[in-house]
Amino acid sequence: MMSFNVLAQDDKLASERDEGPSPATLRENPSTNIPYEKGDSSQNVCEERWTNFLPIWGKEACARGYVLPRPFGISVGYMHQDQPFDVDNIFINGQDVKTPGLAVVNEVQNEETTYTLRFDAWILPFWNVYGILASTDGEAEGPLTLDLAPVFPVLCSLPGNNCAVDTTFRIKYDGDVTGWGTTVAGGYKDFFGMIDYNRTTTDLDISLTDAKATVISSRIGWNGKIGGFSGVLWVGAMYQDIAQILDLPIDIGEDTLLVSIEQATQVPWNYVIGGQWDINRSLSLLVELGFHKRTSQMVNLTYRF
Repeated sequence: MMSFNVLAQDDKLASERDEGPSPATLRENPSTNIPYEKGDSSQNVCEERWTNFLPIWGKEACARGYVLPRPFGISVGYMHQDQPFDVDNIFINGQDVKTPGLAVVNEVQNEETTYTLRFDAWILPFWNVYGILASTDGEAEGPLTLDLAPVFPVLCSLPGNNCAVDTTFRIKYDGDVTGWGTTVAGGYKDFFGMIDYNRTTTDLDISLTDAKATVISSRIGWNGKIGGFSGVLWVGAMYQDIAQILDLPIDIGEDTLLVSIEQATQVPWNYVIGGQWDINRSLSLLVELGFHKRTSQMVNLTYRF
């Protein structure tokens, strides 16, 4: 996740523009423990750091009173998701068995845990890009009914080969994830909004093909202070388009058949609520919960420089 302390501007600037340029001021929000939210107009929000070559137009935005996060970020994250998948196609040794009704899988319940390393940079004051490296492991479970006799008549006619399968399958898997994403964000006074888009590819150990995922999310929120904690709170929505293949071996006598189940997200949208604690200007801790058909829990620690 990105740092949500994006852009803020002092109300005084509007009236002072006609009088000529004025120094950048800190935000109006009083008694907070991070520099860019402390209400002290005698200080300047612009920092002289080696990373100040980004964002482009960052110095100009700072001089006009906009408050920007530090341009580069490294974050580590944990995310757990539990959601149903619909089954699109079922193949046995490459032959379609769902269309003629020889195989039935009503629904697959998928539970997944992902650990993420993310690198990001603000290219423009309102535009962030990032890369993702991650490791995921999960479990898929669902009812499976097969009638293989019409597909493999010779095999099923052999003594001892039961080609009528009615079972509940459970598959555990893991994989390496790579991806990229981009975020557009902006703010006014103590409020912000953002839209995020990312694509990832997962090399699953149980599949002959990679799993593809597209995630689009939007959030609106508030910057402020609650008790001794300074940071942000938000609500939002998340769209996930995930397609993956589960390869399940089925033993028929002495032979093993490969059942390939193509599945995709059943309900792409869910809702999220979350918050971020800004420990200091560089370090922040994020927690977000998702609910609806897909439930999720996410924790993220970010260092900005």
